Amino acid sequence: MVHASALLGVLLALLSPVLQSFTAPGVASAPSRRRAVARGAAEVDDGGDGAFDRRTALVGGALLAGSAVASAENPQRPSEYGLWGVLPVGPYKSKRTAPAEAVVPGRIWTFDQKFGILNVQVPSRMVVVKLSEKSGGGLFVYNPIAATRELVSMVRDLEKQHGPVRHVVLGTVAIEHKTYCGVFASKFPKATVWVQPGQYAVPVNLPNPLLGFPLGRTKTLPAAAEETPWVADLDMKTLGPFISRDGAFGETAFLHRASKTLLVTDTVVQVSEEIPPIFLLDDEAKKPLLYHARDTILQPVDKNNADELRRGWRRVQLFGLYFMPAAIAVHSVNQAVEERRPDVNPDFAGIYPWDWVGDDRRAFAALKGSRKDGLLVAPILQTLILNRNPVETLDWADAVATWNFKRVIPAHLKNDVAADGAAFRRAFAFLEEAGEAPGQPKPRDDDLATLRGAEVNLLAMGAISPVPGKLAKNGANRAALVAKTRNGCRGGLCGPLAPAKKA
Repeated sequence: MVHASALLGVLLALLSPVLQSFTAPGVASAPSRRRAVARGAAEVDDGGDGAFDRRTALVGGALLAGSAVASAENPQRPSEYGLWGVLPVGPYKSKRTAPAEAVVPGRIWTFDQKFGILNVQVPSRMVVVKLSEKSGGGLFVYNPIAATRELVSMVRDLEKQHGPVRHVVLGTVAIEHKTYCGVFASKFPKATVWVQPGQYAVPVNLPNPLLGFPLGRTKTLPAAAEETPWVADLDMKTLGPFISRDGAFGETAFLHRASKTLLVTDTVVQVSEEIPPIFLLDDEAKKPLLYHARDTILQPVDKNNADELRRGWRRVQLFGLYFMPAAIAVHSVNQAVEERRPDVNPDFAGIYPWDWVGDDRRAFAALKGSRKDGLLVAPILQTLILNRNPVETLDWADAVATWNFKRVIPAHLKNDVAADGAAFRRAFAFLEEAGEAPGQPKPRDDDLATLRGAEVNLLAMGAISPVPGKLAKNGANRAALVAKTRNGCRGGLCGPLAPAKKA
């Protein structure tokens, strides 16, 4: 969630200098080509246009092979994921899938797995759309999740009723989505794979085949829906990619016209007290909620208490969206180790490294807002990413807002959100001088302290560009903002900049 997803990106950016010290021999010392970018774009190392040497390929292949051998799938455990070590995040080897949700019966289904860091785990959601005969029929899969035997079996059941998987679509460059795309696609060898423009790898940029996408049937999403085989059913609009020194952000939203359904990845979410089904499968599935439901390590929690489970889910969302919410008091390392209680809570050797001392309800209420259709752009995106390209982001949001939809399916948090184009556009008001309307979800300043501290550090490192400013009423300062916006290039692709005057 950009929450989990952008948080992971921020951590990678922060750790980039360390990661670069582990680059394969011969790569770190190879001369880097740098590209002067026109129209105010930043200079970004393009990794030699995706070139890679033999040793890099061998190292990457050895890591993949080692992960597969060390964690081979067990036919008796269909939820295990053999390649979990490629992206070792919670819940690690076990990637259970919640039962399919028929969001639009006979047309659109969603599949959730957990994804996160330690016990801050949120749903990661795949969407399957049945295409009409005008689009060639079969199934369109948006943002695949871990291709366990369990998940593949569920998709095979859909294929029996609605035709084969024809298109596997990756609508983002985020690591927690693209890591699973190629493996999923390998299970459906007749499907065409479509990827968001701007795919990349750190610390060495690699071509798509070495990022796990299948050779010979992987294509980059075109600029317009008219250039796709599913145009009779789906519209699409791409944001970015916005390319920084160590990463990128980009997303392609899709509109399923017949059901008036908008598909997005990370750009908007909705926080909710409602616990996603993936956390209620059994007692094991509840563990992340119970871990965060306690104020202190010694506070007892009841796995059957709905209020305590909801409290845990509320706090998981705060952690996922803020990294360090203001309502916690973090222990020193010595205190956390000395006070550990594996007899009370065996997770992480019994360490509970903070106490909840503030009002987490107030923090949550600010992110929820008072509107039933309130959509939120995650604080990490607001603070570190989309505010670097305010005009381009608002142009994209304006275009998507013109579509006729009544529900939004994000890749994280609440599923099947009742919201329309106006609600979608309101979520991006943080990029405008007028700011958010009353009732709109809005992060609290105290909760943003950690992200704003990260912003200072990332700017000093040169990992992100300065904020050009916010858009004035009627776009009066549009040209000035565009002139101050920096975007980078990588692998021969440069991030787009908006025209000075809106068409």
